[in-house]
This record gives sequence, C-alpha cells and structure tokens, in this order.
Amino acid sequence: MFNFKKITLLKFTILGIIFTVITGTLLHFVYDLSNENPVVGLFAPINESVWEHLKLLFYPATLWITIGYKKFGKNNCNYLFPAFLGVVSGLITIPVLFYLYTFILKKDILVLDILIFIIGVIVCFSVFYFAQKNYNFCFISNKKVILLWEIVFILFILFTVYPPALPLFKDYS
Repeated sequence: MFNFKKITLLKFTILGIIFTVITGTLLHFVYDLSNENPVVGLFAPINESVWEHLKLLFYPATLWITIGYKKFGKNNCNYLFPAFLGVVSGLITIPVLFYLYTFILKKDILVLDILIFIIGVIVCFSVFYFAQKNYNFCFISNKKVILLWEIVFILFILFTVYPPALPLFKDYS
C-alpha cells in the first residue's frame, strides 16, 4: 500500500507529473462522454482551442497540489506560491510552444500537441519543485496565493462561457 506520509517532495513531484499527464489525457474526452454537459465543460475542454486544452494541465495539477497541501503545505509557508508559479509556467509553456511550432511548420500535428502537453506538465512541476527547494516565498501570504488561484479559476470559467475573439480561443477542430 502507498504510504503518503513517507513520500518526499521529489517523489510527490514526479507522481504529480504522472497524475497530471494521465488525468489530463482522460479529461480530454470527458466533455464528449458527458453528452456535452455544460457543467462538465467548465472543467474539461469543450472544443479544440489552445485555451480549452490548458484545462488539461490546470485542473489536474491544481488537484494534485491540493492533495499534497496537507503533507507539504499545511505547515510550510513556501508551498502554495511555488506551486502557483509552476502551474502558471506550465500554462504559459503550452501556447508558446504550440504557436512556435505551428508558425514554423505552418500546420498542426497531433503528436507534437501531445508532446507539448507533457512538456507543459513537466515544466509545471519542475518549476514548483525548484522554486520550493531553492527560494523563500514566505513573504507572500497563502491567502494572496489562493486569491490568485481563484482568479485563474474564474478566468477559465468566464472564457469558456464567453471566449474572447483572440487566437488563443480559436477552435481548431
């Protein structure tokens, strides 16, 4: 049986990568499987836009960070902000790499899209681990970090329901 109490931050980070890749991959299909349930669409991609596919990283990584909070963050003021930095870094990585390769190749390639998702997840958890181990962000209160996380959450919901007319929100299907 898995003993979460004895897990190190490094193992937690590696497991977070695995969890997020698997859960994010499964999440890709949930909206269609739910018969396009609008509530499910708030958490799973509703179309093939880059924005909607950022949910594949955001929600599973946020869930994993939340799971780890009791073990690594409850008595550690330097947990949530590095985690937030990691998630935001992963969210930035995905569109940057997507638009870079599609600009160069002039086409979208599914295998590269999947690889970019995995790279984004690895960046997310690598930044989290590196920042948590090497920097002290205790001057930023957990309440402020939670507020930032809530803002991103609200933006995901808002831009799912009311997507702006920008390339990030263009449906590529």
